[in-house]
Amino acid sequence: MWGLETIRKINHEAAVKAREASLEPTVLESEEQLEGWPPFPLPHLGDACADIDGEEERVETLFVDSSGLGADDEPALSINQFKDQLKSLLEEHGPLKLAIEDQGQFQVYIAIWKCGVPCGS
Repeated sequence: MWGLETIRKINHEAAVKAREASLEPTVLESEEQLEGWPPFPLPHLGDACADIDGEEERVETLFVDSSGLGADDEPALSINQFKDQLKSLLEEHGPLKLAIEDQGQFQVYIAIWKCGVPCGS
């Protein structure tokens, strides 16, 4: 299992790479886009998620199992629980932007923002 120092380093490096590559969050506009997840087609922005916080309204940060093996009774959301949460957030807020904020060995924190106008990817 990765230590906290390793996880922090990975997420800091992800932010540096994301900024250099001008990566943007994935835009989720419909439930149909969730088909085939996992793997998550989300960029790992790491600490660069704070940049998006200055531009968009964050509506949620979800702790999700990324291994595909998580069960519904574990602390991290299973894939199906995650998809259900996203469907609810889509209904409540309309189009969303998503990115991986923190990545551990088997779980991720996914930042979710309500799209501003216009909502582009």
